[in-house]
Amino acid sequence: MISIRALTRWTVPTFVCALTLLAGCTRGPHKPPGPIVPVFQDIELKKVNTADERSIHIAVPSAPVFSRVPENELPPVIVPETVAGEGYRLGVEDVLDISVYGEENLQHIEVPVRPDGRISFAFIGDVSAEGRTVEEIRADMTARLERYLRSPEIMVIVKQFAQKKVFVGGEVKNPGVYFLGSREGTLLDALYKVGLVSEHADLESAYLIRENRLVAANFKDLVRGEMTQNILLRDQDLVYVPKARGRHVYVLGEVRTSQAIQVDDAIPFVEVLARSGGLIRGAAQNEVAVIRGGLHNPMIAVVNVKALLAGDMRQNIAIEPGDIVYAPKSALGKYLDVLDLILRSISPIVQGVIVSENINNP
Repeated sequence: MISIRALTRWTVPTFVCALTLLAGCTRGPHKPPGPIVPVFQDIELKKVNTADERSIHIAVPSAPVFSRVPENELPPVIVPETVAGEGYRLGVEDVLDISVYGEENLQHIEVPVRPDGRISFAFIGDVSAEGRTVEEIRADMTARLERYLRSPEIMVIVKQFAQKKVFVGGEVKNPGVYFLGSREGTLLDALYKVGLVSEHADLESAYLIRENRLVAANFKDLVRGEMTQNILLRDQDLVYVPKARGRHVYVLGEVRTSQAIQVDDAIPFVEVLARSGGLIRGAAQNEVAVIRGGLHNPMIAVVNVKALLAGDMRQNIAIEPGDIVYAPKSALGKYLDVLDLILRSISPIVQGVIVSENINNP
């Protein structure tokens, strides 16, 4: 926790920097700056209904406080496949091994999934495969072969998985971009490939993002040996294991430079804003969100930048490593919408961090 004495050292230089940078956002006399008052309380933000009952807006309190996001307002997560069995959905360049019982010429036929998402087999021609499970393929082929064979029995297995490009970063020994081959397509394979995680890793806050959505993954149980958590990765998956005390503050949305700012300790909000170039025209100045606690169990506070620029230093809260600062175009609205927009924005930023870590740690 940052002491008031330590925070006071930030007040003059950072506030002057922010006012200079953002002077165009507001006019009029400024109140003298006061001490920074960080307020990090786990209490609920008030919500008010507008004329449109479908829209719930967050009421900004006099000083920002953090509110735990209810589970029913978190973005839905992807339920992944854990083994290459019935739950696995085929992708392009996967290779199947197909055998028809009792048919000597139809034993262990290797069939790749073509770029058009189809496979070909004797008698029945093309069969749609991409996105389907092995059991769905087997049932489809059985029904088609019944026209030519009496009571056909078909065995279909995945012999080889397509190579996957995945991003793995954070508190691992060798962060970077990896191409996983046919025998190393799981989350545990990826963690072994990068050297697992260090003793300082925050496994509970680690996450896997796929197509801008979180994937249900329990890193802590996996590392402890719970193989039901060893999920199958897909091409372009992003795996990130943060440090127990994060190393970056992520700034997203309507700022001049969306980026990950490397920090060693907490820094004042105005410094984060200044280092990102300030808000751009059209940003909602009175509702800038600060997300804390990771993507799985986040807390949200709202900073009124307009009031901050007018001299309300209660808005100049301490931003901790690992926090996400998000400046929206309009009123924040529902938690679900805010977190969904953050998920869509953060992947390229984290990918950039992973590539940078790989370059700096050859």
